[in-house]
Amino acid sequence: MRQTEKGGPDEKLRNALVNMRYASCNADDLAFLNSRVAGPGKDRPRLSDPRFRNVSIITAYNSQKDKTNEMGTMRFHTETGAELHEFYSIDLSNGKGDDSRKRKNAKGSRAKKLRHELNDIVQQQLWDAPPSTSDHIAGKLTLCIGLPIMIRNNDATELCITKGQEGICVGWDAITGPHGKQVLATLYVELSNPPKPVQFPGLPLNVVPIPRTATDVRCRLPNDSEFSIRREQVVVLPNFA
Repeated sequence: MRQTEKGGPDEKLRNALVNMRYASCNADDLAFLNSRVAGPGKDRPRLSDPRFRNVSIITAYNSQKDKTNEMGTMRFHTETGAELHEFYSIDLSNGKGDDSRKRKNAKGSRAKKLRHELNDIVQQQLWDAPPSTSDHIAGKLTLCIGLPIMIRNNDATELCITKGQEGICVGWDAITGPHGKQVLATLYVELSNPPKPVQFPGLPLNVVPIPRTATDVRCRLPNDSEFSIRREQVVVLPNFA
């Protein structure tokens, strides 16, 4: 959340947030917060207002966030008619914690990890698992043009490509991965209200390219077993929660 206005409701919200931190809200804070409760009363915000349609919500648990984003994506697809595309990660076991998959070189230096492909059953489970089970790096990204997204990694802070920055999906470059699935090479995102204008050569104002990156991820399977993989994926998520 980026507050830029001085005075008025923005100032009241900032004061209330500061006071809530210290459990010291006063009567003015409570009156302002109560005025922002959505409902049928006079002058109250209405969630049916079109400007709130795609606003992200705050959830208590990551599992709720995952489900809200999944439902929001399907709802957006239904309302707009935009075609959905599924983009899969490239996963390799990184051999962490498995001594049988480590070796030393001839000079006796530290062990090197041998990366290897996962079997089809485990790979499918990883793709089907929600992002919260893999450090919020999705095994499968379901996207369409116009979909609200959130950047989940600090790729380039000087270019406003930062964790938590909101945006709109405007395009992508994709390849066919090792399992015959579509894999993102680059995702193009139009930043929403960035701290400063961003201009890449050949792209519209505030449209930035986000490449696929490789990250060591600790994953949890449906049986609660955990292991480490090397995951290649564009680090974004739908932004409905």
